[in-house]
Amino acid sequence: MNSPTYQLNVSREGRWWIIDAPEVDYRTQARTLADVEEMGRDLIAGALDVDPSTFDVSVNIAKPADVEARLAEVAELDREAQIVVSRAARGRREAARTLRDQYGLSVVDTARVLGVTRGRVYQLLGREKDTVA
Repeated sequence: MNSPTYQLNVSREGRWWIIDAPEVDYRTQARTLADVEEMGRDLIAGALDVDPSTFDVSVNIAKPADVEARLAEVAELDREAQIVVSRAARGRREAARTLRDQYGLSVVDTARVLGVTRGRVYQLLGREKDTVA
């Protein structure tokens, strides 16, 4: 049987974390984020007169607008970085294939040209070690 889940909306006010439990229309506070879940559970359990272990909580921490904006920028930078990393990896694979297929270099020589190990060349080529060294 699934336990009900109650939302805890948490925001900072001065030196305290304010915990709002909208489903029971009560609020409490905690000194640290580490205390939020326990305080929220106690609040909900008291409001509903149930054991705190009979339900789940989902904690939503409100971030200041400037921090939220900065995190959105960072997420976009992470996305762009992943695209660049993917392009770089594709370029390495293409370089390894070109050295092997068009220039006939051995795996050992390909590794030396690329400045990587033989094992890495096999990874870049996407195949198991073959008999040609």
